[in-house]
Amino acid sequence: MHFFLMTQKLLLQFMKMKSSYKAELDILVQKKKMEIPTTFSEEAVKTIFSTLEYTPQYLTAIAKQFDDKSSLQPIIEDKRSFRETLVHFLNFEGLNYNTIYPTFLISKPQIYPIHAEKDFNRLNLFGDFQLEDLLTAFCYERKKYLNFLKALKKNDWNKQMIESGKAREETIYLMSRKTSLHDFTHIQILKFQTNFMFK
Repeated sequence: MHFFLMTQKLLLQFMKMKSSYKAELDILVQKKKMEIPTTFSEEAVKTIFSTLEYTPQYLTAIAKQFDDKSSLQPIIEDKRSFRETLVHFLNFEGLNYNTIYPTFLISKPQIYPIHAEKDFNRLNLFGDFQLEDLLTAFCYERKKYLNFLKALKKNDWNKQMIESGKAREETIYLMSRKTSLHDFTHIQILKFQTNFMFK
């Protein structure tokens, strides 16, 4: 009976925190969007770099809280496990080979409508990777991505790609903005989940 009451109390506490967190997350993401507007600027690029650089640092630090077994368990019920989160980051990073890199090499390439979650995940690229392997793989991919972005000249950021079904032509800048906002959102979610878990 005592255990049941404690579980109910924790559940109610989580639901309350979840509700307030969603509102807080929306505010944080909107603020980040203002820091990285859709129009290119050198100041926005600095924010992109700092956001992209922070992600592997944070993931490396928080990974110390998990081992191969615990990384398989959802951090919070009905949410991704830490392993699934790392795989998601890697799949999203994999989109660079289909979007940003061809855009730099080819004039206005036609981009395939491949989705990080629905499509890349089906490839099962990381099926036998241990937790440390996943983290190392992401850090290497992110290092390559940052090396590429930091070598771009100002005009390169506006190179365009063509995506079927989209009226707006995406650019290297807009896609790197998208990755930054994706990173930021998922890191904030991880912070909330792990703060609740290890509280």
